[in-house]
Amino acid sequence: MLLAEFILTGNSFFIWSQTDTSIMITGTRVDILFPANYSQKNILVLPGWNFPCDDICKKSDFCALAKSNGFVVVMPDMQKSVYASTIYPETRSDWKKYHTRAWITDTLIPYLQHNFKLFLPNQRNYLFGISTGGRGVALLACYDTAGIFRAGAALAGDFDQTLMPSDNLMKGYYGSYEQFPQRWEGTDNPLKNASRIQIPLYLSHGTHDSVVPYSQTEVFYQALTKISSLPHQLHPVAGGKHDYECWASQYQNIVFFFNQF
Repeated sequence: MLLAEFILTGNSFFIWSQTDTSIMITGTRVDILFPANYSQKNILVLPGWNFPCDDICKKSDFCALAKSNGFVVVMPDMQKSVYASTIYPETRSDWKKYHTRAWITDTLIPYLQHNFKLFLPNQRNYLFGISTGGRGVALLACYDTAGIFRAGAALAGDFDQTLMPSDNLMKGYYGSYEQFPQRWEGTDNPLKNASRIQIPLYLSHGTHDSVVPYSQTEVFYQALTKISSLPHQLHPVAGGKHDYECWASQYQNIVFFFNQF
């Protein structure tokens, strides 16, 4: 029986297969890609806002590259999540259904550990995110994932929402900065919680990104290097935009970075 065909009963079980599959976890699609030769390495891919979970596979060679290097690739369908810690009364009513960060730590990872024997603490586990998913990488690196992940990569992320007070995504989840500064400056602000980050991060951003300013990554990296001795890396892409052409230029480097830890 292939992994894609399993039925979960009262007793969980694990069957190894090299067949890529898509499963549902609490009503959420999660794609799992298996390498031909698994070497206890796993990447959790966090998509950008409203990116299909398999967008990175369809529009770039990241998934093929990761598999060829022995990584299992796990891609949850986060839809319009901004990886917030909680939902507020002021959160847009049509966005309240999307997962917070807690779903990743409290549901997704335990499910994968229990049913697939993936992302166990003794394995080599990594975080990868693009755009808002890069923000998710930074926030997960701050909280609740100690002992699980060894390194992370965040491309074109937004790390300090206070520098973009008119951003509609942040306003849609947290309310306005003027009314709720503690939400914008508190737990869900990666830059202001940079001292909590315990894993090395690979940061990259196109210098001509018109969606998320390059300064978001530059300022975040500067904050990290001031307070941490971890080997964080910054890789600007000269002339790069908010697209897969820019992000794909970093994939080989990211795989090399992950393999160091």
